[in-house]
Amino acid sequence: MNETHPSIEELVDYAHGELSASQDAAVHAHLAECGSCADLQAQEASLTDLLRAHARAEERELPESVIARIREAVARKPRDTAWARLRTAFGPALALPVAAAIGVALYLGARGTHATAPATTIDASYYVDSHAALASTAPFSEEAPMPATLTSETTAADQRPVDVAR
Repeated sequence: MNETHPSIEELVDYAHGELSASQDAAVHAHLAECGSCADLQAQEASLTDLLRAHARAEERELPESVIARIREAVARKPRDTAWARLRTAFGPALALPVAAAIGVALYLGARGTHATAPATTIDASYYVDSHAALASTAPFSEEAPMPATLTSETTAADQRPVDVAR
């Protein structure tokens, strides 16, 4: 409300009961004393009644056949298919194995995409021949000479003597 009279919005809210208790009491007291505000409030109330009457006149009812079909559809229990019964019965029991199978498939599929290093082959006969050559010359000697089978002319050219004095 302003200094003396309530606004139109406050009168409409008063008519619809949307004001707080203190505002409602103040507007009610003002309407009892002010004739012009009471007339304005009566006009707003008649306009509200006119709009409600028009809405009721234009309102259409649902046909009874539609209402009956709606009620029938609500009351009817949905048919349970065999698949739905199986899914309900075995769903929780199958969830864990299916999840595990998916996890294993993803793990193995991911591992298969990574390239692994090719396995190196070791010629074991080389080590056996070297051991036999060393063992045949002096098996328990600390200063055994290098056997002839372990040296070759091609490797001798690549070798440089080591100066121990340095």
